[in-house]
Amino acid sequence: MNELQEDKDSSLITMPGLVSIKTPPEAPPLRISVPDDNNHNQTGSGSGKSEQVNPKTNSPATRRPPSPSPSAYRSSAKKKSPPEKVVMDESSLDNPDLGPFLLKLARDTIASGEGPNKALDYALRAAKSFERCAIDGEPSLDLVMSLHVVAAIYCSLVRFDEAIPVLERAIKVPEVLRGMDHALAVFSGYMQLGDTYSMLGQLDRSIESYKEGLKIQMEALGDTDPRVAETCR
Repeated sequence: MNELQEDKDSSLITMPGLVSIKTPPEAPPLRISVPDDNNHNQTGSGSGKSEQVNPKTNSPATRRPPSPSPSAYRSSAKKKSPPEKVVMDESSLDNPDLGPFLLKLARDTIASGEGPNKALDYALRAAKSFERCAIDGEPSLDLVMSLHVVAAIYCSLVRFDEAIPVLERAIKVPEVLRGMDHALAVFSGYMQLGDTYSMLGQLDRSIESYKEGLKIQMEALGDTDPRVAETCR
């Protein structure tokens, strides 16, 4: 050791990741054997002995899977779960709370993309419930709304011929003299009927329906209302 400390001409051997070592010039060169998969030994100079080296390994238990990004949570939050299937008999349609529930269920089914056929079933049941629960002599705007939804679903299924009688019925339910809500319900029915005739290629009937709807809207809102101008355009 004293000879190593006194020898100032010794060379400096540096290896990445290891401590710098001073060796005298007459010493044999430092030999490094890279361990293969079956023999993890590192051999030093001049000793003739093998020193067992335990390489650092990453334990699989310490590796963590990548955390999901925030966008994954956002995308999953946007997904709507399909409405649950509702099973009921005809007697349950007499419940006045069932009509609004079924109508909402029909709209949610359409929004979820589950399919128009199931939405149509809900909307038809909603209309029947509103009809059963309606007070005698009192026109039900809820029934009108459900009929409009039924007709819209028929159109989405390219069943235009079935949508027309539903809309004709919806136009007859409200009474214009009962107030603006009833008048605008009739107006909405005529406009939807005009759209349906147009999709069937029956332009004359389509224009007549639009004219009837515009007439009722002008009577309810006045000639200068912006909504009337929009309908005229």
